[in-house]
Amino acid sequence: MVSLISPMAVQPPVSGQYPQKSLKRDASHLSSPSTQDSLFSSQPTKRLRVAFDDNVDVRIMDDWNTKPVELVREEVRSAIEGHLRTGDEQDNTGYEQLRMIFVGAGTTQDPSRRDSEKAGYADERPNTALLKQYIAALTQRVSELRHCGSLIMAVMDINWVGREETFVATYTRFLAALGSAVPGVLRTVLDRMVRLFVNLPSSYGRILGEPYISRPEMVGRLHGVIRYLQRLIPAVSTSLAEVLRHEFPNHRTVDKRSYVGYVKNILRIAEYAPELKGEILTLITERVIKLDVEVQEEIDDLEEEEEEMVVTGDTEGVDIDDDMSDAESEASSEASVTPEERHLKTLRETVGKMDAILDLLFAHYTNAFLDGTRLQAADTYLHLLSQFENFILPTYRSRHTQFLVFHFSQLSQYNIGLFLDTLVRIAFRRATPSHSALSAIAYLSSFIARGAHISRDTVRDIFVLLGDQLTAFRLAYAPACRGPDLSRYALFYAIAQAMLYIYCFRWRDLIVLEPGQDADADDYDVFEQGEPIWIPGIKEALHQNIYSPLNPLKVCAPPIVSQFAAIANHLRFLYVFPLLETNKRLRLSSYRGIGPQLGTGGVGEMGVGKREGALAGKKGEQHHQLDAFFPFDPYQLRKSGRWMEGDYNVWKGVPGMNNGAEDSEDEDEEESEDEEFYEDEVQDLDAVSESS
Repeated sequence: MVSLISPMAVQPPVSGQYPQKSLKRDASHLSSPSTQDSLFSSQPTKRLRVAFDDNVDVRIMDDWNTKPVELVREEVRSAIEGHLRTGDEQDNTGYEQLRMIFVGAGTTQDPSRRDSEKAGYADERPNTALLKQYIAALTQRVSELRHCGSLIMAVMDINWVGREETFVATYTRFLAALGSAVPGVLRTVLDRMVRLFVNLPSSYGRILGEPYISRPEMVGRLHGVIRYLQRLIPAVSTSLAEVLRHEFPNHRTVDKRSYVGYVKNILRIAEYAPELKGEILTLITERVIKLDVEVQEEIDDLEEEEEEMVVTGDTEGVDIDDDMSDAESEASSEASVTPEERHLKTLRETVGKMDAILDLLFAHYTNAFLDGTRLQAADTYLHLLSQFENFILPTYRSRHTQFLVFHFSQLSQYNIGLFLDTLVRIAFRRATPSHSALSAIAYLSSFIARGAHISRDTVRDIFVLLGDQLTAFRLAYAPACRGPDLSRYALFYAIAQAMLYIYCFRWRDLIVLEPGQDADADDYDVFEQGEPIWIPGIKEALHQNIYSPLNPLKVCAPPIVSQFAAIANHLRFLYVFPLLETNKRLRLSSYRGIGPQLGTGGVGEMGVGKREGALAGKKGEQHHQLDAFFPFDPYQLRKSGRWMEGDYNVWKGVPGMNNGAEDSEDEDEEESEDEEFYEDEVQDLDAVSESS
C-alpha cells in the first residue's frame, strides 16, 4: 500500500525553532502536484487513491534549521571578512545577520532581546544544534574577532548555562580561545559569569526543546568554565580577583539569597584557585566588617527590646518574606507597616545576612583546619591573624566579626600563645599607633576574661605582665602628673581597666590554692575558707597604681570600677570604697591639659579621641572617662552562634557575695568589718610601697 505524507500528517515543531515562512514554503512544496508525481507515482497519468497505513514509520525532522558545516563556516568567514574589510562604513548585511543569530538565541540580556524583536528576528531563534555549529566556526576564526566587538558581546550574552552538555563544552572552548586571542576580552568573559552568581534565575534552565537544567547544575557549569580558564590562561587569576571585588553585591540592593549565594560561590572559587584564597577571604572579611559596624551603629539607637528582637530574633526574616507571593496581601501588609517597623524589618534582614556570612566563614576555616595538614592549618591561622591585625583590630564598633579569631585561637594552646603574643606586641611596641595599642589592650583583656580554654598559668602570666607595664607607666608619668587625665595617660588607664576587668572574671585563677582544694575554686567562699592567698606581687602592684596621682579608678569605666570594688572588697583583696567616695567630688575637666606633654610612644590626645569614637556623644565627666569597650562581650547572632559552644567563659557570681538582699543591720556590720580590714591593709601595703 502506498503511503502519502501530506502537510496534515506533519507534526508542527516546537514554537520558535524555525521561521513560519519556511514551514509554509516546505508544506506547499510537498503538496504540489509535481512533487507528488515525481516522488510517489509510477503512473502520473492515472489518479491514485489516498490510503493510510498505521504500520508506516513516519519520522519528523528534529533540527529544521541546521545547516551543512561547510555552509556555516562559509557564512562566518564571509561575514567577518566583510566586516573587517568595510568596517561600519557600509551596510554589512552578512555580519549583521550573523550577529542577530546570537541576539535571537535566547539571550539573557533584555535590551538585546528587544533589539532582535525590533529587527524581525524574534521568530527565527536557532536551536542549540545550529548555535553549536556557529560557535565552532567562530572558534576557528577567533583571532579575527578582535575588531568584531558587537559580535563578541552578542555571543557572550547568550544563555549557555541552560543548554545541553555538548553545547557547553563547545562554548567553553570558544571562551578559552577568545580570552587567549583577543586582548582585553578576558575580563568581560569573567565578568559575565560572575554576575550570574548574584542573579541566576531557574528559568535559564528551561529552554524550549532542551532538557531541564537545575540551578545547582548551572552554577556548577559556571565554576567548571572558570576553573578551566584559570588552568589554561595565567592572566585569569589577576582579572578574576578584580572582577570578584567589583561585582561583590551591595547588601542594600540584593536579597539575602543572592547576597549569601555570592559569598558561597567565591568561597568555592577559593577551593580550586588557592592563589586567590587570601584575596577572597580578605574581601569577604572587609565586607562583613563594614556590615557589622553599620548594624552596630543602628542597634545602638534602639531600645533594649528592639535590639533583642533584631539581633536574637528571626534572622531568617528574608526567607519568610520571600514566601509571600500574593500581591494583594503584600500590598495590604506594607500599607499597615509604620516607618519604624519597616526600619526594624530592614535591619533584621541585614543582621540575617551578616549572620549567614559569618557562619560561612566559620565553616570555611573549620574545614581548612580539619582537612588540611598541620602545615596548612598553621598557614591558615597565620592568615587569620593577618586579617585580624589589618582589618578587625583597627575597626572600632565591630561587634561579631572578631569572634572568628576568638574561636580559632582556642583550637590549641599554640594558637592561644600566638594570638596573645600578637596582642602584646601591638600593645607595647613604640611604633604602634595609639588607637591600635588601646584596641590591642582591650582585646587582650577581653580574650583572657572570656576565653574558656585559656589555662590558669596563662591568666596569671598576662595579669603579671599587665601589672609590670602599669607600674612602668606610673613611674614614668607620676612625677609630672597633677591629676587624672585621659588625654595624656590613655595607655596607663587602658592597662588599669584591663586588669580590673580580668580580675572580675578570673579572680579564681589568681588565688594560690592549698593542696586538695578545687582546682577551679568555683565554690571558694572567703567566709568559710578564710582570706585567700594571691599570687605574689599583684595585690601590691594594684594598690600602688590605684592610689597613685594618676587615680585610674576615676578614669576607668564606672561599671567596671564598681564591679571590681565590690568583688575585691568581698574577697579581701583591696578596699577602695573610700577612694570612690573621694572621686565623686573630683572633676576631671579641671585636670585636662595640666602639666607637660610627655613623649609616651603613641599615647596622647589623638590616642583617645580617635579610638574612643563615642566620646563625641558623651556628656559631663563621661567625656573624660574610658568606654567599657571589651570586644568579646556575649555573642548574640543565632545561626553562627553555634560555633561559640564551649568557647565562652560566662559570668559567674562570687560565692557568698552580698547581692543587696541583707538587712541594713547586716550591712552596717559588714561595713565596720571592711573599715577595720582597710586600716590594717593600708598599713601593710604602705610598708611594702616604702620598701619598694
